[in-house]
Amino acid sequence: MAEQRALRAPIDHEVLLGEIQHLLGALADVETDFAVACEERGWSASGEGAPSPDRKTLEAERQRRREPLIRRLDSLDRACRALQAGNAA
Repeated sequence: MAEQRALRAPIDHEVLLGEIQHLLGALADVETDFAVACEERGWSASGEGAPSPDRKTLEAERQRRREPLIRRLDSLDRACRALQAGNAA
């Protein structure tokens, strides 16, 4: 059983790493889309000034797209930590 777990660990690690990289890329896309949309409207992406209704809508869309990615990253972080703990045993 320990041998089987040892054989699976590198595969699991590679899969986790690939998914983390994919999710980080998706997050970067969300942030880039938001920054471009702000720039097209002449707004600062940092959110300076009083937000207009259009700005609030754009920020809500950004948050809607980010939340599932962040939740999945948190889940993968826990999986990586469990994998590390399993390999240390």
